[in-house]
Amino acid sequence: MTSSDLLNNQLASALSTMGDAQYWEESISPATIRESLASADPSNPNSTPTLLRGMKWLLACISKGRNVSDFYPHVVKLVGAPSLEVRKMVYMYLVQYADHDAATRELSLLSINSFQRGLADSEQWIRALALRVLTSIRVSDVLQIQILGVQKCAQDKSPYVRKCAANALAKLNERCSDKAQRDILLEIMTMLLQQDSSTMVLTSSIVAFTELCPYSLELLHAPFRKICHLLTDMDEWGQVVVIDTMARYCRKFFSKPKTVGSAQAIDEARRVRRT
Repeated sequence: MTSSDLLNNQLASALSTMGDAQYWEESISPATIRESLASADPSNPNSTPTLLRGMKWLLACISKGRNVSDFYPHVVKLVGAPSLEVRKMVYMYLVQYADHDAATRELSLLSINSFQRGLADSEQWIRALALRVLTSIRVSDVLQIQILGVQKCAQDKSPYVRKCAANALAKLNERCSDKAQRDILLEIMTMLLQQDSSTMVLTSSIVAFTELCPYSLELLHAPFRKICHLLTDMDEWGQVVVIDTMARYCRKFFSKPKTVGSAQAIDEARRVRRT
């Protein structure tokens, strides 16, 4: 499943009720939504219905392929809204447009502190979405902050947040020009591989391994048996990557049979014969 498919699934989930069908229609004016978002006070709980209406309309537009990045200044200020549902939708929007152009990148930089506070939110989905937004900003000046965010989330109590931290490793690796920063990413990846037993985290960690250091197969010595044991519980997309990586590991570190045809002889000897 691609990131675009995943986003569409999240948007469909956010707009899943029958009462939300109105947001797919063309009757709502963008100017009305812009005015309501600009005038609403995010700290006032009474503004929640207005904010929900505006965010649902924006997510419906994104799912239809429309560019609504010009609403970014109005949405980014809502990251501290008291409503959990509003904050979830806000971060879904920000993940889409945080690195859309120079203007949104600048606004994202001004909101770094808000994203960092999101990493400490009590709700796991907010912590994960905040990390995704934070690591989507392609500005070298905040790379160290992004790495610290990934370090923090890699030790989160939620497997989903740790999975998002593993997914962020590949994104940050391509921006690292400093060997010390790359070494930190490798340390995070190694820690996840060796200490984590969640299948979703291990799958994302193996994918990160193929991006960060695909030929350093010796790093898989410690988690090899654990990965093989949990392979059948991983999702089918992750299994493809994991099996390919494990096959390369076996070719490099497993010794060949001493005699020609020994594997075939063992197979025939252990084959179940029906009488």
